[in-house]
Amino acid sequence: MTAPLETTLPRAHVTHVVLSLRLQFRLPGLTAAVVGLGLVFLGVLISRMVMAEECPLSAPLVLTDTQSGFAGETGNVWTIAPDCSFSVARQVGLNVLQPHKQGQFTAQQRTQLKELLDRMTATALPEQLGSGPQVNARRITLDYGGKQSVLSLPPGGGDLSALRAAAGDDSTRLMLDLADGLKAMAGS
Repeated sequence: MTAPLETTLPRAHVTHVVLSLRLQFRLPGLTAAVVGLGLVFLGVLISRMVMAEECPLSAPLVLTDTQSGFAGETGNVWTIAPDCSFSVARQVGLNVLQPHKQGQFTAQQRTQLKELLDRMTATALPEQLGSGPQVNARRITLDYGGKQSVLSLPPGGGDLSALRAAAGDDSTRLMLDLADGLKAMAGS
């Protein structure tokens, strides 16, 4: 038994109206959820931008302190990103391992970093510092903005503070200051 045409069309219209009313009542909740999610995303984006604006870096800053030996070069690699997050990882031979320490610089550390960078830009560091290539040398390398400076030290190298006091030129002292300051801020 089929329904007459006169009752089929109104039934379809009533069903359509009921469905559209259900959607209208569900939509405010969905709209509110989407708007809320959008505001959270915007807040995270703005806070990241503010943090990145506060950081004085325009490119990653990488400090490597290694000792040459039988297994190649071993030591630590400190990486500071342009948003002032940092990581510290071990280097064994040619392999840099997963970071064993990560963090974010505080406002005070960002100020210290800016002071170090200002000193670094005021004194153009040469590509090679120290006594040149040596067997089993200790090397402190600083990479920033496409430029690299390498300080070669005698085997063992010693304490950076003692080396800084004995340094004969301003560039070597500055390189040791930068290394010591970055290590103090990020830890080992």
